[in-house]
Amino acid sequence: MDIPAVFARFADDKVTLSEGHFRRTVPVLDGGLLPLSSISGVVDKESRNPFLVADVNSLAGRFFCEKIMKHVRVRGASMWLMTYIEDADDLFDAFNYNADMVVSPYHASESDAAMADIYDVSDSFVPAVYVHKEKAVLRKGRPGDLRGTLDRLCDIGFEKICILDTDMSMTAEEWEAVADRYPSAIPFPGWAGGSAPESGFESRVVPVRFRKLFPRTLPQPRGTLSSLSRPCQGIPDARAISSRRLSTEPS
Repeated sequence: MDIPAVFARFADDKVTLSEGHFRRTVPVLDGGLLPLSSISGVVDKESRNPFLVADVNSLAGRFFCEKIMKHVRVRGASMWLMTYIEDADDLFDAFNYNADMVVSPYHASESDAAMADIYDVSDSFVPAVYVHKEKAVLRKGRPGDLRGTLDRLCDIGFEKICILDTDMSMTAEEWEAVADRYPSAIPFPGWAGGSAPESGFESRVVPVRFRKLFPRTLPQPRGTLSSLSRPCQGIPDARAISSRRLSTEPS
């Protein structure tokens, strides 16, 4: 099953959608912004298959922000919200809104003990292990062994684990090995148009390419977005992030 993914940003009292990618752990918006209503061209309401909304405010700010959740409501669809969850209290806050499933970076969690608490309170949480240069991203940006990280999460009890290939460094052979050992894992290519494995997994995340859906109506970028001065407001775009190194990125 393919799970379409969109990048959502809250600013100026409204939610807009965009294509995006990940630069290490930081989400970056690409191209123009579309109104939230554009999501109707992505969601299959008849099947009620899930779609994923990446909360750029929370992920970029490394802080759970409820702005996206308060405004995103899509009838007849199962919404997976990708946000920033540090502990079980954050998860309770997230489920106070509209998410059917919550996805959050593994490296955002306070500890493996906090992950165990999250697992104990909800079976609707999916940890996401980021991969950069073929290594798992651990807390404080440290690199680690991917399979060892997946094994730790499996030992806690998680079956569904998202694997976000931020720089498309995962080889076909590595994906095949992961599929053999963790068939319930969910591949997520970190770039719109990036290829996720087509076989071996029950589900995969596929970032939406709005340029294909709305080739005539997609607006062009309108200047650089503000910097991360306030976690729930400023979001970097590709030009802003390329001109400076964000302190939130692991070295």
